[in-house]
Amino acid sequence: MWPFPDCQSAGFTVQLKPKHPQSSLMPKRLSALARCFLCLLVLSICAVAQENSAAAASATEFAQQIVARAGNPQSMSVSFQNISVLLPEMQESVQNAIFTAFRNANVRLVKPEQSTVQTEIIFSEDWQGYLWIADIQSGANKQMVMKKVPRPERAASAKAPVLTIRKNTVWQQDAQILDFYLDNQQLVLLEPTEIAIYAGDGGQWRPRYTLAIVHPESWPRDLRGRLIVNGSQLTAFLPGTRCTGSSSPPTLECRASDDPWQIDSSGLAGFFSPRRNFFTGILAGSSAGASVIPFFSGATWQSGDLKQWLFTGTDGRARFYQYDLSAPIAIFSGWGGNMAAIRSPCGSGTQLLMSSPNDSVRPDAVQAVEVLGREALPVSTPIELAGPVQAMWTAGKNSEFVNGVMLSPETGRYEAFTLNVSCGR
Repeated sequence: MWPFPDCQSAGFTVQLKPKHPQSSLMPKRLSALARCFLCLLVLSICAVAQENSAAAASATEFAQQIVARAGNPQSMSVSFQNISVLLPEMQESVQNAIFTAFRNANVRLVKPEQSTVQTEIIFSEDWQGYLWIADIQSGANKQMVMKKVPRPERAASAKAPVLTIRKNTVWQQDAQILDFYLDNQQLVLLEPTEIAIYAGDGGQWRPRYTLAIVHPESWPRDLRGRLIVNGSQLTAFLPGTRCTGSSSPPTLECRASDDPWQIDSSGLAGFFSPRRNFFTGILAGSSAGASVIPFFSGATWQSGDLKQWLFTGTDGRARFYQYDLSAPIAIFSGWGGNMAAIRSPCGSGTQLLMSSPNDSVRPDAVQAVEVLGREALPVSTPIELAGPVQAMWTAGKNSEFVNGVMLSPETGRYEAFTLNVSCGR
């Protein structure tokens, strides 16, 4: 008998018995290989069983919380939506455990039209693990139950490099900041109504010029903008508008335009919706002629001779492409919409800084991720921010910094900051 302690806890014990006494005459090498193969197979089965068992236990507790929050109803309708990477077999196990817990609580499961309580359960995820959300509707009363469930550790994650994200505050103000540019001599802020230029003076930024942005149409509610500075030349992209000018001498001319926005310094560009806050999916620049689903952020980078792209879609999923943009080779869930590529001397040399999947009100977090093969591996601990990220773009041609904008719920002020990556903790 071969006992496996982990398997025993999951209800497994393996016992090998020869089918015939003559089987002991088989070659020792083949027998050893067979034992090794069987050992690996059983360990794999046990790991899956333990993962499903732990998820089922969490599901039971989750269902009990739903029943209590809903006021112990006699009947309930339940629907599910999975926007995480929860495997189908584990999702089925979790759903069955939830159904069982409801029945044990004497709650009948019925169709929506037969019940006054409707519950939608969403399997989502964040940086730390899975996030299960139950939206409970009882007449005009709405309730919510949230439960965090740890994600099983992967062996590959343990081998990933440990990096540290460092944040530096550049500027704070009451007026909205859409994007900014920073070098040793000047700070340039893109705002909804103007471009403000500041000059360095003894470690302080002193106002120098303001250039008015004239636009015929009103801005969309969730306004976004992109600022490109090349020497003294300024280019500002806004929904349905493009402004070009100079910081020396100070000039700016704006016109209605549907020109594609420059997304990063590698040549990736895309067409931005004039009435919404995302890219339409039609690409330009180095990827002209290709199209993907509508997205909030995009990045492209080289890994050796291999070109790669990643886009954070408006449907809450990020799509990863290699070689070409005909079809994604991997889809990731649980990421925020703001993302930018950064170069560093660590790991593979290119990391993606990702915001968390929070709403536009709660504090945010940013984490470094590397895409290896078809997997996205976190390679840093998240850096917590005081407010939600409003914008995040790769800065400059060397791409060693990311420029970010955050809105603080406590102060109501906008903060421009930079992020960079260092090796180790």
